[in-house]
Amino acid sequence: MAKPTKDNSRLLFKAAHDLFKDEDEREEFLDAMLAGEAKEQALIILIDRPEIKSFPRDRKVSWQPPFVERISDASFKAQKHPLYFKGAYYSLDFSSVFAASGMLAIETPVKRVLDMCSSPGGKAIFAYQAFKPELLMCNEIMKKRITTLIGNLHRCKIESSYVWSADPSVYARKYKGCFDLIICDAPCSGQSLMAKGDEAPDAFVPNMIDMNVGRQRRILGNSYHSLMPGGHLLYATCTFSPKENERVIEWFIRTHPDMEVVEVKALAEYKSPYEDFPSYRLYPHQGLGAGAFSCLMRKKGDLPEIYPFMGEMPYLWKFGDEFIKPLTPAEKLELKKAEEAAKPKYIAPLSARQIVKKLNADKVHPPQVKKPRKRRKN
Repeated sequence: MAKPTKDNSRLLFKAAHDLFKDEDEREEFLDAMLAGEAKEQALIILIDRPEIKSFPRDRKVSWQPPFVERISDASFKAQKHPLYFKGAYYSLDFSSVFAASGMLAIETPVKRVLDMCSSPGGKAIFAYQAFKPELLMCNEIMKKRITTLIGNLHRCKIESSYVWSADPSVYARKYKGCFDLIICDAPCSGQSLMAKGDEAPDAFVPNMIDMNVGRQRRILGNSYHSLMPGGHLLYATCTFSPKENERVIEWFIRTHPDMEVVEVKALAEYKSPYEDFPSYRLYPHQGLGAGAFSCLMRKKGDLPEIYPFMGEMPYLWKFGDEFIKPLTPAEKLELKKAEEAAKPKYIAPLSARQIVKKLNADKVHPPQVKKPRKRRKN
């Protein structure tokens, strides 16, 4: 892990001081963040194959979903195993499972899911395995992330899944009250990335946090309009900033009085101390991943007996469409070399002098017959 700069270290220590009153827990948090080794691998099991039982699995925790396995060996390469390429499971950080597990507190049927910020697709795949919805719309506004999302949905055979790239305001206008579950895994400052050992140079910078708060509010505000009465909205981040977490939820339920926060009993021991309403935090020093925040909300009212008509939704890809895996950089280089080798070599045109010289060289001259030498008379 790259060492944090002096300014980043100062901001990290300030954030830790604000988050933890207990000095011992504060030190544990800082140690975990600076070590950069909080990687807890987990698998969403999609095809229960006997070989998976031979994987190095860790003990289950109380809130762990039945279709998730936790890997105990950090060196185990789940993405290199043949079952990965067959779509038997999806690999992700265990803290992402924590953030998604709030969905399991939903007691009503889930038929239409909108994953508003979907790539790489972990929470959409979690929702598919939990509910088997009739429609799973995976939206990703960042075009460069779409290929990864489609590749994961295709490999894992996520039926009923669609991929589209639209601003959240498009859903608010065109699909009012159409979804009974909306997932907002919101763009954030990504402070937990430091705990994984990834680069996160601006994660604790106040301006970066404020910028993300604006985006998060906008995404939630637009998502509200696409949520039907009785439907649920899951808000999740991979950051620790209360401004991006509890303060955003507090603003949302205050400005949308028909939204209420739902208690997730399975996560009770992780309840956030920064608000009275139930929301949940996981930290890297707890040994279950890099960290996450999760809050489940519900729009007051009852689900309609007949869901609103949506018509044919636009999409970039839907399950069943062909997907061509993009080439890796090494494969692209090899392809370029092969194409260069196959090109006809350029031959410069000959000058007039070269043409004459070549013609003369190519002429067939008749063999010369030597005349017999005359003998001298003595």
